[in-house]
Amino acid sequence: MKKTINRILNALFCLALFVVPALFFALPKTDFSASEKRYLERVPTFSFQSLTDGSYTEGLSSYVADHFPLRDLFVGLNAYYDLFSGRQYTKDYGLKDGRLYAAPTAFDTAALDKNTERLNNFASELASVGWNIPVRLMLVPSAGAVALEEGETPWQYADRAIIDYVYSRTSLQTIDVMDDFLAQTDRKALYYATDHHWTALGAWEAARLYAGQLGCEMPTRESYRITSGGDFRGSAWSGSGLWLTKPDTLELWESGTTVSVTNENGEERDSVFYRERLDELDKYTVFLDGNHSLVKITHTDSEQSSGVNVLVIRDSFSNSLGCFLADVCDKVVLVDLRYYKLPLGELIQNENINEILVEYSCDNFVKDTNLAFLSAALPEGVSVRKANYMAPPLSLTDEFFDGAFYMGDSVLGVLSNYCIATGKLANTYVNSSPVFGYYGTAHRSNYHLIYKGGYWEIADVLRDTGSQILIGALGLNDLAGNDVKTSEQYFLDFLQLMRSECPDVTIFIQSVMPVKNVNEMMNQRKVDEFNAFLKANAETEGYCYIELDGYFKDADGTLDDLFKLNGTHINEDGAPIWYEQLMNTANYYNFPEKYLVEYDGNTNLPLGMEKAPEESGAALLDPLTLDESAAAERAHTVLDDVYNGIGRMVELPTLLSLSDKTITEYLGLVPGEDYADGRVYICSDNLQADELWLIKCANETSASEMVLKAKNRVLQKAETYRDYLPEVYEVAKDGVVLHYGVYVALIISPDAQQIANAYRAVLGIR
Repeated sequence: MKKTINRILNALFCLALFVVPALFFALPKTDFSASEKRYLERVPTFSFQSLTDGSYTEGLSSYVADHFPLRDLFVGLNAYYDLFSGRQYTKDYGLKDGRLYAAPTAFDTAALDKNTERLNNFASELASVGWNIPVRLMLVPSAGAVALEEGETPWQYADRAIIDYVYSRTSLQTIDVMDDFLAQTDRKALYYATDHHWTALGAWEAARLYAGQLGCEMPTRESYRITSGGDFRGSAWSGSGLWLTKPDTLELWESGTTVSVTNENGEERDSVFYRERLDELDKYTVFLDGNHSLVKITHTDSEQSSGVNVLVIRDSFSNSLGCFLADVCDKVVLVDLRYYKLPLGELIQNENINEILVEYSCDNFVKDTNLAFLSAALPEGVSVRKANYMAPPLSLTDEFFDGAFYMGDSVLGVLSNYCIATGKLANTYVNSSPVFGYYGTAHRSNYHLIYKGGYWEIADVLRDTGSQILIGALGLNDLAGNDVKTSEQYFLDFLQLMRSECPDVTIFIQSVMPVKNVNEMMNQRKVDEFNAFLKANAETEGYCYIELDGYFKDADGTLDDLFKLNGTHINEDGAPIWYEQLMNTANYYNFPEKYLVEYDGNTNLPLGMEKAPEESGAALLDPLTLDESAAAERAHTVLDDVYNGIGRMVELPTLLSLSDKTITEYLGLVPGEDYADGRVYICSDNLQADELWLIKCANETSASEMVLKAKNRVLQKAETYRDYLPEVYEVAKDGVVLHYGVYVALIISPDAQQIANAYRAVLGIR
């Protein structure tokens, strides 16, 4: 018997060894997990460097894990292992009596104070311009705070404390949903078991409370015709991995009220229910088609009038709440500040709004920053003193970018070289690399990021430099080999990585610069589509977008020949314009709140500025003049004579002399420690590999160590161009390192041998 069991186990083991790999390669791959509602890892890009530094194997491991056969089964097994081993409540979701609950929201006094102040200011602004419109606040507790008894889980929910804290400090009228929900006989029925939203019953109860404050009567529960929308598995089900949790039944409550529904796109419907969404994974979008910036629900039966036109400033809980408000209000206008950023004054006037409801879940009220956009414009003809406000400065200076890390692909090279030559952005870490992209950063294959003479990941560089600002000028390399949607996902992956590893860093994202239509894979249409995505998502994803591409386009909307180095790169004439417009805050969208300055409401100028400048942006800057080169700033030494002597014998390209600070940041060489005196020159054209080191060491020992560093630099630079510019790679890999006594030279150039001969001649070496 024992032998039989062993044979069976051995057979199963051998079967698994062959079947699992076969299934992995045979089964089709998908980019999106329907059950987990997230994008899966893609195949990492292979290179020798990524293999040696481990990033390729790490990426491959993540790819295999995400596409492992029967992945959902193993994700579920892991989730249930956590459940039965008692570790479940260290996760995002807990399971109790067949229902999933989200982990509690932390009580954050600073965040609550800030958002409460924003609401109070909004109400004050309405009153100051003569709008006598009631503003009411409804904070919605989480399912765990309502349905769970104290002690049922290790979690402690702070929703009651959050609501009490905000309601005691706001000037708005308040609606206490939590007290009403706690008094219900079946509290669990108010929320879904697999999703964080309230059910139709919960939304109806909240609408009933609001209608009571309006003096209106809500239709009774019995008057609704309830139909089933089928099984519903929500966000908690997808995020927990507890696949055996029974699905909810989605209910549609129909009152018979005739309405017209429109959204920001002008699409019109005659129902609040988008039934086609019931065939999709996220069935909650059946209510008003999910999240939109602006939705209007208008009664089409003039005989059923309450005289109430309500503006709802809301989160996703109002997708279903809005359906019920339409039963008691003539007009319901729902605005989601995650997507709608315009002042609300014009909307209030045009829609004849006479009631305003602010509805947020406790979780969103603590975490949301979009209430910063809550404002009302003055109605025409009203003349009152405008309150001071916060806005971006009129222009920026170099000091704003002190300590910032400015990362980019090869297109950034022209600005980097310009700054080296002029001394602009002297205290900014400007790092350009030919094959840099969002994919490489997010998926840890950014072996080409060179810092301090080695290969670093961006998060590590930010920690090392202490940078509080990150400026990303990437995207062209991602677009060159992928469709726009894939490149967009790479970018979102990059944001997620930065937020998780460097949460205190403020992120700026620059537009991709224009190109000539090179081919189907690299054309301006893709660039424009990607830039539109970056701009549209700046506010919702929480970064600042810098729109500079328009300054370099011709009448056809592609790269202007005036600024064209080649089909995908800007020439030196574009660098000063790039710098000037980088300083112009008119090009910034969703400028970070922490860097706003106070403006006078009457003059619309920063406080302390007496009159407006004639021009904004670049006109406020000092004139752009070329500073003296870094070499001229240092005392003249024999190395300057060597360089000049080489230049008399060989025609050198235009080379830039790096400052000591840049040499340390870029190459990891420390003047005075690694060498006694040194000059490092790089080509002003970032698409060429030309580089020249002229080093004088303190002694023979340090010279020998410098030789090793120079040889490593040749290998490093060659690898940068290997898969990007093969012809430049051939030049870089043939770089020459010379060593004579205490002198060391590194020469990377198509004319490396001629330069080497000139170097020997200048030093008098036969």
